[in-house]
Amino acid sequence: MTVSVYLPVLLSLLVAGVSRLVAPRLSPSRGTVLTVVGAAVLCAVATTWALVLLAVSLLGFTSAVAQEASERGVHLANPVPGGIGVAALLVLGYGSVRVIRVIRVRAASRRELRELCRSCGRGELAVVPVRAPHAFAVPGHPGRVLITQGLLALLDAKERRVVLAHERAHLAGWHHGLRATAEVCAAVNPMLAPVREAVAFLVERNADEHAATVSGSREVTARALAKAALAESGGCAASALAFLAYDVPARVAALYAAPPRPDRVLPGGFLLLGLSTAFAAVQATLAFYQLIHWLWSG
Repeated sequence: MTVSVYLPVLLSLLVAGVSRLVAPRLSPSRGTVLTVVGAAVLCAVATTWALVLLAVSLLGFTSAVAQEASERGVHLANPVPGGIGVAALLVLGYGSVRVIRVIRVRAASRRELRELCRSCGRGELAVVPVRAPHAFAVPGHPGRVLITQGLLALLDAKERRVVLAHERAHLAGWHHGLRATAEVCAAVNPMLAPVREAVAFLVERNADEHAATVSGSREVTARALAKAALAESGGCAASALAFLAYDVPARVAALYAAPPRPDRVLPGGFLLLGLSTAFAAVQATLAFYQLIHWLWSG
C-alpha cells in the first residue's frame, strides 16, 4: 500500500477544520450549499473506500505480496500492519451502525411530523394547537408547512409571511435532502461533523435570505426570528427543518448586515479538497491493483 491510502483521512481533517473557519463567511446560495455537500460526499466516499482497502489487507493479499517479493529478491514497502487492518474494519462497522441510526432518526422525525400534518386536514399549511412557537418544513408529496398556534399568535402579519417564506424555501430547495446527505457523510466519517453543521447552518441562512427577499425587509425577517427565539420553550423535532434551528444569534446578525455577495473562491476550495480525497483514493486503488496483479502475474 502507498501513503495515498491514508490521505483521505488526513484530508477529511483539513476539510473539517476549514469548514469551522469559513462556514460563517460563506454566501448561503444554493450553489454554495451544493458545493459543500459535494465535497462532503467525496470525502466520505474516499475515506470509506480507503478503509475498505486497508481492511482487505486482512485477507492476506499484502503479506503474500511481501513474501513473494522477498523470495524474488525484491524489496517492497512494508505491507499494511494487521492492527491497522483490524482498526479499519471496526471503523467501517461503526460507520454502518451510525448510518442506520441517522436514517432511523430522520424517518421517525418525518413520520411524526407527517402524522401531525394529517391531523390538521389538507392544504399546504398545517396549524397545530400548540402554545410553543415552532414552524417546520415537512417534506413529502406534496410538502407542507407545519406551524403552531403559539407562533402565529406571537407574530404580526408581516412576520408570519416571513415564516411561511422561510419554510417554503426549505421545501423548494430540497434542503431536507441536502441535510440528510451531510448527516450520512458525517455518520460514515465522524471527522466531517463540522461540515454537517456548516450545511445545516447554510440551509437556514439560505431560507432566511429568501424570506427577506419575499418580505422585502431584512429587518422584519430578523425581528420575526428574534421574537420566536426569545419565546421558544423546548427543543425542535430531531432532524427537522425548523424555523428556530441552528445558531439563531448569528442568523439574526447576518440579517441586520448587508446582503451576502456571491463567493466562488471559498466554495471552490471546498470542492478542490473533496476532489483531492477522491484522487488519493484512486491512487491507492491503482497501487493496490498493481500489487495484486504483480503477485498473480509472477
